[in-house]
Amino acid sequence: MKKIVIPLFLLLVAFAIAFYAVNYAKEPPAAGEISVHFIDVGQGDAILIDAGTTEILIDGGDKSSGIADYLDSYVDGNLEIVIATHAHADHIGGLVSVLERFQVEQIWYDGYQHNSKTFIDFIAACEAEGAEIHIARRGDVISIAELSLLVLNPDSTSSDLNNNSVVLAFRYGTVDFMFTGDAEQKSEASMLSSFLVPDIEILKVGHHASRTASSAEFLSVLTPEVAIYMCETGNSYGHPHRETLDALAAIGAQVYGTDTCGTIVITTNGKTYQIKTEKPYGSMTVTTAS
Repeated sequence: MKKIVIPLFLLLVAFAIAFYAVNYAKEPPAAGEISVHFIDVGQGDAILIDAGTTEILIDGGDKSSGIADYLDSYVDGNLEIVIATHAHADHIGGLVSVLERFQVEQIWYDGYQHNSKTFIDFIAACEAEGAEIHIARRGDVISIAELSLLVLNPDSTSSDLNNNSVVLAFRYGTVDFMFTGDAEQKSEASMLSSFLVPDIEILKVGHHASRTASSAEFLSVLTPEVAIYMCETGNSYGHPHRETLDALAAIGAQVYGTDTCGTIVITTNGKTYQIKTEKPYGSMTVTTAS
């Protein structure tokens, strides 16, 4: 009988993936309510996870986003974690003012060294902050207090900035979120091949609901109940693209956008969640399966 030899490094990779998948599948304790803010910063992303005295910020819009002023109402003491999904200005430009105003404990980013002035300013602010600086890679767990986020992307980086995006799975009790940055279909396929992609309740739609993201295959695994895209009304890119809205409708997701709803806040106790919008849209409370 012919022996099949599996290289040791492949066995180690498989073990690591299985370890993270099993641990993510465990339902984490839910200690009270938390709120997730999808902040209207125009054509950009800025998301705040607020768990009382613990806060995590994912992206900060562009430099004129006003994100630091928004955070003043929610950050208690230090801002525990800042995550920059990738080097585009509409995601990291506003983080410079955040780092100047707040004491940040941990900073995570994709590690790609871009040559734009915005990125150079961001790295300078990170280095001046005195925080722990981490490069996010697939399988990493970003955690503070009772909050943990699993990194699904990137596996590696290149000059393709959108597909460098740090993609995060976040579970609170039985309520699952995914934050996708500007990851496109190339990254979605890579994540699917890792077998780490979970079924979720809340999706931050990739790349401002561009047709370059949100493949049918990816959405069919995620099956989100709620999908939130982030863009500016009348933006020059035509976001959200009709193809993406149709794909989300096809899987039965309720779609919200910061262009029409303003800032969107989801509050959850780990069993149910409630959605509130800045502009009239209505609100709903949903109970998830345990």
